[in-house]
Amino acid sequence: MGLRINTSFKIAPGVRIRLGSKSSSLSIGGRAVRITLNSRGRRTTTVRLARGISYSSSSKGTRPKPRRAAAHVPAPLAGRAPLGPLIAPRRNITEGWIAADERGVVVHRSGLDDVRIPLAHLVSAELDGKEIMLKTSEGTTYCLGLTTFSSARDLRFVKALARAARLTQR
Repeated sequence: MGLRINTSFKIAPGVRIRLGSKSSSLSIGGRAVRITLNSRGRRTTTVRLARGISYSSSSKGTRPKPRRAAAHVPAPLAGRAPLGPLIAPRRNITEGWIAADERGVVVHRSGLDDVRIPLAHLVSAELDGKEIMLKTSEGTTYCLGLTTFSSARDLRFVKALARAARLTQR
């Protein structure tokens, strides 16, 4: 994990600016309704319905993200994808498993063809509770629910995946 610097200050009633190491944002509104615009172009609208219950929607940013050179778009493989030496132990997901070798990430789901995501196509790999979020340079996001019992092993899997895809050097 890297060091993150983040500060926020109020410039007027209902207007707040947040400055971070990777982006900044401007929030307008109060507790009931708030609109947030960030420096990457994303707009988020949050409506608080009751205490602890809110609805949030966001739009994609308008600024293009830097892309890595892509050899080909990840596509479903016919049947089962062969695995090479694993860079991280296989983790069980809802109705399948996920594994990573030196060529990429293989997502296997029962009754479906395997999907291989080349490491060069990965933009981010995150662990949020019991879900792994993989984002590719083509804009595809894979949200995979883990059914494993060890959060520490899940975190090691994601860290090994990020190291192999060179995501930690950004």
